[in-house]
Amino acid sequence: MTADLIIKSNAIFDSIEENPFEGYVAIKDNKIVEVGRGGDISSCQGPETVVKEYKDKLVMAGFHDSHTHLLMAGLFKTYVNLADARTEEEAAQMVKEAADRDENKTGWVRGFSWYHVFWENKTLPTKASLDKYFPDRPVCLINAEAHGAWVNSKALEIAGITDDTPDPFGGEIARDENGEATGFLYESASGLVTKYAFDFTAEEEKVIIRKYMEGAAEYGITSMNDVQPYFHGNMGNLDVYSQMDRDGELTIRIHAAPDLLGDLDQAEEWREKYRSDKLRVEQLKQFLDGVSTTHTALVLEEYTDAPGNYGISLNDTAAIEAAVPEAHRRGFSIKLHSCGDKSARMGLDYYEKAIKMYGKNQCRHAIEHVEMLSDEDLPRFGQLGVIPSVQPEHIALTQKFSENPYFDTLGKERADKTWRLKDLYDTAGVLAIGSDCPVVDNSPFLEIYRGVTRLHNDGEPKGGWNPTQKLSVYEVLRSYTYGSAYGVSREDELGTLEAGKFADIAVIDRNLFTVDPSEIFDAKVVLTVMDGKIIFERE
Repeated sequence: MTADLIIKSNAIFDSIEENPFEGYVAIKDNKIVEVGRGGDISSCQGPETVVKEYKDKLVMAGFHDSHTHLLMAGLFKTYVNLADARTEEEAAQMVKEAADRDENKTGWVRGFSWYHVFWENKTLPTKASLDKYFPDRPVCLINAEAHGAWVNSKALEIAGITDDTPDPFGGEIARDENGEATGFLYESASGLVTKYAFDFTAEEEKVIIRKYMEGAAEYGITSMNDVQPYFHGNMGNLDVYSQMDRDGELTIRIHAAPDLLGDLDQAEEWREKYRSDKLRVEQLKQFLDGVSTTHTALVLEEYTDAPGNYGISLNDTAAIEAAVPEAHRRGFSIKLHSCGDKSARMGLDYYEKAIKMYGKNQCRHAIEHVEMLSDEDLPRFGQLGVIPSVQPEHIALTQKFSENPYFDTLGKERADKTWRLKDLYDTAGVLAIGSDCPVVDNSPFLEIYRGVTRLHNDGEPKGGWNPTQKLSVYEVLRSYTYGSAYGVSREDELGTLEAGKFADIAVIDRNLFTVDPSEIFDAKVVLTVMDGKIIFERE
């Protein structure tokens, strides 16, 4: 068969064999028609065939980000990033400068990735610093973990939050010594404001999604899982996604995961209505807990720096326990957020209960994050067929290893057992890897570097943090392609370079298998093909 496009390289990684090989990938329409070895492409080359030769650059399947908040990630790519701020005032000024540059001088001011842990005084911010610059416009700034919001007085007013507003289940409205709302909202309390701050029209959503897709193409990301639930409800309008799909606008395959605690009949309707090569709704997602740095992850042993504190549930866990078997019965794969070892056990218990009630079926259930895990629960991933869906970049929460907060919150013994990536890979037989964007940027090279080295950005600790849990380049790339595709039951269509599969391909500017690991950080994608079409090419 004559190919439309042939990609040649000395380093073809098919996500099957452990090492790249010299060869080529031939594409016709939107499918791979041949993956050959050696340099002879005569069997599929015709007079109109476009041939691209990449010598020693790595050719691989497109990345499949197993955990992204699509709309939030698009906002992250659109609005001010506050990660570099080192004081509350500096962050507020950065927001003001960004707002001044924006053509839109009305409506909500949005921002992302501030983190008081990085600030000089490590104190939570208040509305006062924002009110100074924005007395009349509402401001909503999501923190680096996306588990808290810093807002101004106008935002509190719009949300109807007063000093007497009760805390919602699984959240808290921060208050000062006089009982006045300070402008910081913990966990589910964030939803009281994001309900308004993240309410978009269909056209606004399209702009946000296009911004995300533009960045994804540059990173070689061709598929993603959109974990939609946020504290105020699902983020992302499936009708908008579908319209963009019908209009030929989607340059990424979206596997949406709406709220497990929503209407399951509605979810079944969505599953039937939105089913194309580029849009699926076959998963459901919910939070079991928060994050350990704010003592909201559910843990089996009390926090070292907060005796008597075992974390909090962000949802009615009894409702989740009831919903899991019913969703399993209906054939939905479930994704449960878990950062603590207690919540991981709870999630595994719920899945085991569902399997006992209705038997094993086609579902590919997952525990998302799996930061902490007890020795007793580790083998259950393999026994139950549960997929660990992990984000290695979370290992380096801080720039410097010396500033890592896990040793304070968990103590050294527990901290040194976090992110057991290699154990999970070996036990479960598969990992799904993603970014958790916008919690961190969705560059795959951050995840690859961190999974391979387990180093912070200062190069510490020497040899890597808990080095027995390092993954090889093969294990990370296979997980980022085949593993994530397996997680959405599409390993027969996606995730490897094989004839008959969709032509979703990334070309990296260096062979990640042969370079020094320090170079992974600087790697770039030079070509991205999605559905047989070139959607990004670096000049």
